[in-house]
Parts: sequence; structure tokens; C-alpha cells
Amino acid sequence: MRVNPDLSVNESDIEEFQAIIGFKFRDKSYLVQALLHGSLFSGDKEKLSDFRKANGLENKDYEKLEYLGDSVLGLIIAEHAFHDNDINEYAKSKGLTIEGVATKIRTVLVSNESLKPVAKKIKLSRFVLSEEHVNINGKLSDIIEALIGAIYIDGGFDSVHNKDGSTGNYSVTKEFVYRFFDIENALEKIAASNPKGIIQEMFHQNGLGNPIYKVIEEEGPDHNKQFTVGLYLSDKLLAIGSGNSKRNAEKAAADLHLKHLQDDSSEKSQDME
Repeated sequence: MRVNPDLSVNESDIEEFQAIIGFKFRDKSYLVQALLHGSLFSGDKEKLSDFRKANGLENKDYEKLEYLGDSVLGLIIAEHAFHDNDINEYAKSKGLTIEGVATKIRTVLVSNESLKPVAKKIKLSRFVLSEEHVNINGKLSDIIEALIGAIYIDGGFDSVHNKDGSTGNYSVTKEFVYRFFDIENALEKIAASNPKGIIQEMFHQNGLGNPIYKVIEEEGPDHNKQFTVGLYLSDKLLAIGSGNSKRNAEKAAADLHLKHLQDDSSEKSQDME
């Protein structure tokens, strides 16, 4: 989005983005907040402060809304899993809990591969507020979650009126998620390409509970952080992964643990020969 000389965000850009996502904000400051990357005016604290005042923003970037959006998305997915008979049958066939399957579905839906088409559909990279030289591709999935948080705060879980005149038992937030996330076909996408899902399923099948991911180290400026995450079984460190987001670092740790298991299995097979 463009920033006007008075540091307000260009109104026509806001209107264009709202038309794309199919939601009109009552308080546009939430939308601006969701799209605000930490690199904007990062070298000029006074200008950033003036920008926040000009647009009525509470926070320095999108991250608090991302945290909220992550929780709201999880709730919408959990509700979908609760009502979907196919998911119930899948859970029974795999000896999993509904919570476990809902977690797997969420992992699939918010993976980079799933969110790339969402970001493309809503032309997100065009509207993120950041410095031009900064590569924001690695943060688009986080900003999408921030957008969900912004829609939830502004629109809540109120019902909406359908085009046929009836009142749907949908929240405006759910409507956005169902429109842009392939939630109804997510079960079909749970596959071997999801290392965190595989690890979780293995733990459940062996009565080990849930895998634990802990941030070991954070490096770099706020707009370009690198995370190092450990995968644990109780207090035992199983593998370490790195990435430009906590989610990517967790996936890398899960990938490495699966590789360790495959290598161990190959060695045992060779010993037996």
C-alpha cells in the first residue's frame, strides 16, 4: 500500500484490498496494523511513531494480530473437525484423537505450500506495508494470520446475510477462511509431505503424547529473524531445525528427526543381513 505525505495510508489502496478479500472494515486501523511489516520506517523511530498516530495504530507491526489470528484459525478448524464425519472416521481408522487430526489439518492449511495460493489470490505482497528492499515472502503466511485476527476483531463472530436474503449461521471470519483456505478438502492433503504431522501421528500411536517444539535461539532484526527450534520428547532433544519463522524451523526439526529414524532403520537392516 502507498503511504501519503501526511503518513496516512492511501485510501484507494485500502478500498482495493477490501474488495479483493470481500470484507469491509468498520475500523480500518486493524487492516493497516495487520499489513504493517516491521521494516517500515525501522530506521526512523520518530517517523514510525508519527505513522502509527496518523493511522490510529496500537502496535509496532502485525505480530500481535498474528497471534490472535492463529488462535481464531485454530478454533475455526477445530469446529470444522468436530462436525465433519469424514474426519471422525479418519481419526478412528488411524487410532488418533479428533484434536490430533484437527492439528494435522491446521498444519496442512497453514503450510507455506497451502498459503502461497492464498497470498497470490489476495495479491498480498502488493499491499504489505514494508520497505521496498526487504523480501517479505517468508512473512506472508504470518501476515495472512494477522489479517484473520484483524477481521475477527473488527467483524467478530456475528452472523452475515447471504445473497439470497437468508441469514447464515456463519461468522464473517469463518466466511473469509472458508473462501480462501481449502478447509473442506484439507483431509485429503494430509500426506507424507507433512513432517510435523507424521511426527505427531507417530507419537500418538506409540503413546508418547504430543511432540514439543521449543525456540532455542532467535537472531536478526525484527523484520528478518532467524529461529532455531528444538524438537523434544519430554526433556530429550531429538532434533534441531532453523528457519525464517518458528513454523519453518519446527518443520526443519521434524524433517531432520524423520531422516535420523530412516538412517537408523537402514543401519539395523544392514546389521541383520
